[in-house]
Amino acid sequence: MKLRPEELRLYAITDRTWAKGMDGVLDQVEAAIKGGATFVQVREKHLDAREFLTEARWVVELCHKHGVRCVINDNIDIALLSGADGVHVGQSYLPLPVVRALVGPDMIIFLSTHSSDQARA
Repeated sequence: MKLRPEELRLYAITDRTWAKGMDGVLDQVEAAIKGGATFVQVREKHLDAREFLTEARWVVELCHKHGVRCVINDNIDIALLSGADGVHVGQSYLPLPVVRALVGPDMIIFLSTHSSDQARA
């Protein structure tokens, strides 16, 4: 899946710390989109899989309603099951070729890097 530069103008990341449950996250995402966010990353480090999937589905639906793409942080299963546009993974996650094999050719993959050497690799 190709991204256009304008789709990455303002990249919002959810943060449950500032929200009060799922309704708060949805309110954050909607406010971010109305404020100009062009891309959303759902980042949940402390939810169990069922809660994470429920939240991801709602956020993906909200994003798509507004024509905004959405990726899921560090969870390929949730990304695939929620209908997200992609997945964001860190350096300690699965190797990038394995992630690509699991998600297929059309899903967006973002990879965190912490140095220019990692970015080049």
